[in-house]
Amino acid sequence: MPPLIPIPREALAELLRAAGSPLTPEEYLASLPQVGLSKKYRGRAVAAAISKYCLALVAGVGVVTLPFLGITVENVIIVIGLITVTYFEYRVHRYFLDGDPRAPGLGFRNQSWFAAAIILYCFYHALAPFSLPPDAMAMVEENNVIDPKTLHAVVQMFYFVIAVIAGGSQFSLAWYYRSAR
Repeated sequence: MPPLIPIPREALAELLRAAGSPLTPEEYLASLPQVGLSKKYRGRAVAAAISKYCLALVAGVGVVTLPFLGITVENVIIVIGLITVTYFEYRVHRYFLDGDPRAPGLGFRNQSWFAAAIILYCFYHALAPFSLPPDAMAMVEENNVIDPKTLHAVVQMFYFVIAVIAGGSQFSLAWYYRSAR
């Protein structure tokens, strides 16, 4: 996208009159698609900035807590995925700031893949058999805290709710980015 070149209002009015245009300089500027597009890009840049900092925080927490949560294949994949999404979100933010026309497409793809990963992860855990460690399950049954079937239903509902809220919000952000085209 070419940068806007500043021109004095009087000079623009003179050029418009010389070209036979009945528009005022303000009407002419409002009719330019680039001006509207740059406003959209500025709004998307703000959203991308908020998103990239939130993602950076979550990825950082993921990296720091990985040794404490256990270095399993699933946890490593999650942390690598968060780092990757964060990297591309930083690029999306920079592209929107620079007015790069690749920004809406990259932002849409990045957030769509992130939303899909969240939804798949949550549905997998919601539908996978749930079990507590044997000593925790014995404690639950002994103290009659919650019925094991009810506990399973609560865990399923938790993952479904997270899938809808987190996956839906990321997919909404993807469409918000895309609408800047």
